[in-house]
Amino acid sequence: MRTFILTVAALLLVQVPALFAQKVDLRNYVIGGFDPNSNEMRAAGQRARRYWEKNGRRIGEKARYLAIEAAAVMPGDIIQPLWQNMINAQSGSGFLLPSAWETGQMHCLMIYDTRSADFATKRGYLVIETPHPGTLARFGDYIALFVRPGLFW
Repeated sequence: MRTFILTVAALLLVQVPALFAQKVDLRNYVIGGFDPNSNEMRAAGQRARRYWEKNGRRIGEKARYLAIEAAAVMPGDIIQPLWQNMINAQSGSGFLLPSAWETGQMHCLMIYDTRSADFATKRGYLVIETPHPGTLARFGDYIALFVRPGLFW
């Protein structure tokens, strides 16, 4: 009986932390680059700083980077051909549906570095599909916590 209890306790010690571990979506959400204007970058930077001031202690070292929306992208704003990128994309397969090209369905996300308190790059990432808010996901070369505007502000 004692061996059984020790075995169950050992299994719980190994398995329980895995249940509460932060999951990372390793699909790349980026389908291309996008350059937001200076006002959009400034507003996104302010939102990211405000979010980090309120939630930085709670999040801690879980997320060094925040992915925050800088702009909603209109189809007419896209000047580079993205068809090849979309065909090979790991996410955003809904672009084949006509509703994906409606206003506000594409987004420009900026990656905010919480250690330097500035954007990691000066260029944004164009995405069609976004992960759930509060999810760690891959955006280009970065694993970032996706923050949706309006949450936790």
